[in-house]
Amino acid sequence: MDELTANISFDRFADMPEFYGSGAAEYRLAMVKERDDFLDLFAGARHVDAVTYAETPDLMVKMLTEYDIGSLDVLIGNAEDYADQVNEVSTARSLARLRQDDRLTIRLKNRKTVHSKIYRIVMPDDTVKLVQGSANLSRNSWEYHTNQISVITTDVGTELDEEFERFIDEYRDGYSDQTLLEGLVEALEEADSPEERENRIEYWVGAGDLDVSDTAALNQDAVEDLKDAADQVTAVVDDPEEADETVAFVEEPENADRNVVEPDEPTDEDGSVALDEDESPDVGLVESEHETGLTDGLDRPRVRAPDEKIRMGTSKVDKDTADEFGAGLRDRGATVEDHSITAPLSAYNNQVKESTAIPTMSVLPEAEQVVIGEDDEMILVATDEPTPEVLDHCLETIEDYIETVQNHGHTQSETAVMAQMYEAFLYGFWAPFANQYAEALSSPSRTLDNVLQHLYIEGKSDAGKDKLTEYILRLVSDNTVISGVDADDVGVKEVRGVREWDTCFPYAIIDAEKEKIQRWSPIRNYWGDWTPTNVDQPCLIFTTNDALPKSEFRNRMKILSMDVSFPSNPEDPGFRKAQEDLSGVLERQNPIFSYVARRMLTEQPWTDGNGTIEDVRRIVREFYNEAGREQPEYFPADEPAEKTYDTGRLKWQRDIQGGRVTFESEPNAITADFDREEYEVYDYEKRLPKRFMSEKSSTSVYIGAPEEFAEWIGYSVNDLLNGAAETGTDTEQSTTTEDASDTDNSGGFLSRLFGD
Repeated sequence: MDELTANISFDRFADMPEFYGSGAAEYRLAMVKERDDFLDLFAGARHVDAVTYAETPDLMVKMLTEYDIGSLDVLIGNAEDYADQVNEVSTARSLARLRQDDRLTIRLKNRKTVHSKIYRIVMPDDTVKLVQGSANLSRNSWEYHTNQISVITTDVGTELDEEFERFIDEYRDGYSDQTLLEGLVEALEEADSPEERENRIEYWVGAGDLDVSDTAALNQDAVEDLKDAADQVTAVVDDPEEADETVAFVEEPENADRNVVEPDEPTDEDGSVALDEDESPDVGLVESEHETGLTDGLDRPRVRAPDEKIRMGTSKVDKDTADEFGAGLRDRGATVEDHSITAPLSAYNNQVKESTAIPTMSVLPEAEQVVIGEDDEMILVATDEPTPEVLDHCLETIEDYIETVQNHGHTQSETAVMAQMYEAFLYGFWAPFANQYAEALSSPSRTLDNVLQHLYIEGKSDAGKDKLTEYILRLVSDNTVISGVDADDVGVKEVRGVREWDTCFPYAIIDAEKEKIQRWSPIRNYWGDWTPTNVDQPCLIFTTNDALPKSEFRNRMKILSMDVSFPSNPEDPGFRKAQEDLSGVLERQNPIFSYVARRMLTEQPWTDGNGTIEDVRRIVREFYNEAGREQPEYFPADEPAEKTYDTGRLKWQRDIQGGRVTFESEPNAITADFDREEYEVYDYEKRLPKRFMSEKSSTSVYIGAPEEFAEWIGYSVNDLLNGAAETGTDTEQSTTTEDASDTDNSGGFLSRLFGD
């Protein structure tokens, strides 16, 4: 390397090592022509922090092995799909091993290109090289360019070193929220054998497929039969004249009051189809008990198929698993043979519901149907587009439910609570389609768990969150599911197991304690090993009285807050009236999900890969237009409600205005001192965006970015330090979404798609 060397001094950093002189450090300005010369700077380092360009993941392995580097933490500033550059199984295997050994962290950029190239190289003798220049870790940089770098050498822990490290941390916090290999490493830790580990690595690279479990394989077989039956039934219901089968509208399976068969069949004088006395329809079409009567078609038709059989092959399945699976079905009338199980539709549907507490549910894009299994029936969605009248009725009913907050709730954030309640409905209507989005978005380089988030509804015991969840389940299931699963009955086994039953019906866990959720490890990587060959798995919904869980769980969740109290005891004022009004809403028929699903199936927006819940939001917005109904103020028409109404900001603003928090100045920071219990303060700190560099200590919160915090909270730093409660500053909740982006786990689609 051609270089210039010198000693330099820094007025700001008087604690430099004495052998350099006060505030001094060794400085080198070098022209670097070969990559090997550049890499020699790193040789033998104890640890390296870097922000740089790189297209060659195998170089990371080389640096950690051939150059004897202890550990490496690097933010890749240029690559859009860095994981796609890992195209060798051997490289992926080495990267995963280094990641598991805590020797390698590769951070991926989450927005614009990071053009900076800076390196912090910690040596075994506690000196540190602080490198900045044009040199990066990509091959192109060295094949076509000569680079120049500056190297400042000082001791670890000096002010200069700490300032340099803060620069790197700022890049990490502001430009990266995803690490390469995280999902793969978690999947490898859950693998039960070396063969399964290898399969997972091969899939991650794109070189192989991941087999499903034995239970999942049996359910996959069963659901294929169920889908075939649903395809045939849908053809009969949609276009009877073209169908090969007969369909009857019935009150009881044996008593047809209207029959349709092929068009060349003889008919009676009145035009109805003539059936022989011994002839029975192939399919019984049953009018749901929950029809609105506001349309010529059926809002939620049901098909009764008592003779339909479901078959499962067992020749490739573990014998014990097959025997256990068959034993439950045999008691319900199934035939169990050496290599197969044949069960009535009702037997299989009931087995699934007993095993998981949710029904079978499948989305059939080709048939444009969503099918729910209920005993010997298949519940379909509407075969016709909705009329303005039925849409107006459906939307009014949802609004009446939400407006119980206005009429009977006690809250300081009325509009925010109602908006977040509406957001929960949108999530519930989207959730059955999550597997279609998973297939459209699935890629070894993407973290599906950030996009296909769980729903986490927090609130006090009288906030109505459980009743809200149950109502959503009723709407999706045509009133066949009226409650979620008690958290006391759920553990890791149940969370893992529900993914094996090939059903996309939302799995709602009621009254889940934060500590329990954090023990359910499969939640963190719930979609991580999903592949297009997998069985369908349901979205998870949690209701809880607790505050937010740890960050690794929050990153996987869409968090809604029910900051409201309803009369919950008979002696509470307004209790009976609240119950009467709520019952009146619940008793009204509302096939809204049927029509949302119909529109989703017609348009199939998941194929665009540009949104998730946003697609349902758009559809409901269209429904308001088609019904000629004005959108209520609280309807989250343009963005997630939790983004418009940041409940974390609201909590801080309330305490500031109420004088329960005061602020003190720190060097380049401020400290918030709370008049609250320590456990309460912990929740306040968790709700701050990461960019504020906050840290809790006892009943105080240190805030390392005071200007940004003050802008977020709606005050100036001087206002906060001088007693903001007395300033009279207007802190009305802003609808600007930009400020909330760091904490909103359900915000921008692309930020979640490529997030950590």
